[in-house]
Amino acid sequence: MAENLIIRLSNNLGNQMFMYASAYALSKKMQRILYYDHISSYSFKNPYKFALHNFQLFEKPADNKYVFNGLKGYMKRKILKKIDSFKSHKKFIIEKRNSNKETFYDKDILKKLYTKTVFMEGYFESEKYFISYKEEIKKQFTPKKYYNFKNNKYLSNILNADSVSLCVRQNRFTEKYNKVTKKDYINSDKFVSDQLNFINKAIIYFKSKINNPIFYLWSNDIQSLKNKIKIDNVIFINNDNIKNEVERIHCDLFLMSKCKHFAVIPSAFNWWGCWLSDYKDSIIIRPNNKHFSNLDIKNKDYWPLKWKEI
Repeated sequence: MAENLIIRLSNNLGNQMFMYASAYALSKKMQRILYYDHISSYSFKNPYKFALHNFQLFEKPADNKYVFNGLKGYMKRKILKKIDSFKSHKKFIIEKRNSNKETFYDKDILKKLYTKTVFMEGYFESEKYFISYKEEIKKQFTPKKYYNFKNNKYLSNILNADSVSLCVRQNRFTEKYNKVTKKDYINSDKFVSDQLNFINKAIIYFKSKINNPIFYLWSNDIQSLKNKIKIDNVIFINNDNIKNEVERIHCDLFLMSKCKHFAVIPSAFNWWGCWLSDYKDSIIIRPNNKHFSNLDIKNKDYWPLKWKEI
């Protein structure tokens, strides 16, 4: 009987990509068949959608027997995870945290014993999990609608310029399915302010390194940003003509990955836009985590070592 690994996908596109990529690499190392559960996390009220179906994934969705759907499934999963903590052969691979409540690359996953079917849960946001399968993962994260995106109005200029990718993630703390508090709005505004401070530093940095940089800026709320950013050579990416939301996000990611250089904020979407780039001489910068004082960045292995901290 074949041994399986089931990855439970959740949250938005960038998070789902980390989960799938890490599980794909782990399934190869463990010699297991990978399936992805794209139902369990989205069966309750949720602001996010499964968004990997526009990619050319090698692996298939899990059968219903491997899906913890609805309230009954939620309770069953909770009980099984509790029982699993006492077992020598584990049924679950759960992302760990250290004494400082930080997530990290867990090099000991492969040292444990597991049952024939294993369920994997967590964000696993580190390239250390999947860097050895980089080309396979990049191939899978090629959009199915690639040829439509090739005709996008921005693509030619991005490819022919010294293009620099900028990104501002708005509404970070207010995209919730439960009650949004005053503190959430304050934190969201502070996060935007911190990003803009980093971007201003990034622009100065790139102007000192590149003769004629052209900045391309992505955001989930372009209109409000236009009043906050007054910089020459900034082009605001707006693909609102693509009515399907998931397809529009995939197009944004595709275009971002075609830039030559990157200033990367703490955003899984922006992280992947940079990581998927094929340009060999990229200048990639990222912020010091301390610059985002109200963002609980507790993943010590989140940033690739080659990305320069400023």
